[in-house]
Amino acid sequence: LALLFLCAEAEGFALCHTPALQTKVFQYRIWDINQKSLYLRNDQLVAGHLQGANAALEEKVFWVPNRAFEPSRLPVILGIQNGTRCLA
Repeated sequence: LALLFLCAEAEGFALCHTPALQTKVFQYRIWDINQKSLYLRNDQLVAGHLQGANAALEEKVFWVPNRAFEPSRLPVILGIQNGTRCLA
């Protein structure tokens, strides 16, 4: 599955004031080679074609490096809905 990433640095999000471990929060639009976007339907993240007014339903994926957990493996924390919900 090929994914295209468009980076748009998250605006208006306060970063934790953790000493030297905290980095920027990044926001991405993700879609597959068929141009399907991610959106929530019945509390599940699904991919589909969004057009017109439905384009506003697209979920941006937020990610932050998790340097506290096995930093040598470069783990990340992924979230949706402006970073208020975590992907597991």
